[in-house]
Amino acid sequence: MLCLTKKTEYALIALASLGQRTGEVASARDIALEHDLPPALLMNILKALQQRNVLCSTRGARGGYTLGSGVEALSLYDLILVLEGRVQTTGCEDHGDHDEHDESLPPVAIRAIEAPVRALQFRLTRFLKDVRVTDLIMPGRRIDVPAELVGLRRLRKSKVVKASEGVTERETSVLN
Repeated sequence: MLCLTKKTEYALIALASLGQRTGEVASARDIALEHDLPPALLMNILKALQQRNVLCSTRGARGGYTLGSGVEALSLYDLILVLEGRVQTTGCEDHGDHDEHDESLPPVAIRAIEAPVRALQFRLTRFLKDVRVTDLIMPGRRIDVPAELVGLRRLRKSKVVKASEGVTERETSVLN
């Protein structure tokens, strides 16, 4: 179906990091360290985004990147296009399923499969063009999904438990 590559994922992480800094300059190295990303790949990603005015760069010892004016108009589709050269909505992984060139399937079966897949590809492409990157990266505009819906675990607030000797301990429970 639709797979985001590591390049796109890293770009979104870096853009979100810059979006939280509002006007502060951050180097690629700082962002890479902060988010445990490969520095060389991140530098290439940021350079590509800077060439498209998505980012502004500042040279020098205290140089780095800030969000540029082009980020407002950038869709998720455009971001993928900048980084990958094309948007691929099928063929992310080979699960051993039949493909359109499989000679074991009759032509009628292939045509029956193609129509719904093409319709889905069209809808996915439309969705990618409709989603603004700023709606994913900017605090206050971000499309947040509760952690429970994406299978992440979140910590409940710690509560203080008093021991019999007056010593306090922290007890933390995890929600799934």
